[in-house]
Amino acid sequence: MAKTRAPDEAPPNEPSKRRPKPLDLPGENGDISALLRQAAGAQRLAEERLLADLGVTPPQLAALALIGAHPGLLAADLARKAKLTPQTVSLIVANLRRAGFAREEEGAASRARPLSLTPAGEKILRQGRERTQAASARLVDGLRPKREKALRRWLAAIAAGLPSPGAVLEADEL
Repeated sequence: MAKTRAPDEAPPNEPSKRRPKPLDLPGENGDISALLRQAAGAQRLAEERLLADLGVTPPQLAALALIGAHPGLLAADLARKAKLTPQTVSLIVANLRRAGFAREEEGAASRARPLSLTPAGEKILRQGRERTQAASARLVDGLRPKREKALRRWLAAIAAGLPSPGAVLEADEL
């Protein structure tokens, strides 16, 4: 007796030409801002787990990255670039200084002192970047280059505060 195949099943010895089933994710048709918050929360949790043994949090790593990219950066400028409150940045910098990852330059004439990384901070930044870059790569794994570019453009437009972030997408990116 011959075995019957399902209509979408490939015959034996032939590669499957079926399209993967679309994912049925909870909330996939939900409010876009809620989905963005959920995605950001999930990514942050993944990064927290990746960085836990290094002794830094994702916001602290972001601050280290900004200080590393702009040696001599003032805490007020760090707050503006990171889009955080001065109070939050003050706490982050204090924790980085206490851990020995950042220092305030001595000899500044004003109360505002330029920030720089210590050798330990440079090491943590390098290790943290390797880990978070791998996690970021997984986010776009399987996306076609045009779709990835569109996603990056859309997220950058949101971060820049553009009133219509979807308007930056070109037809060939969709």
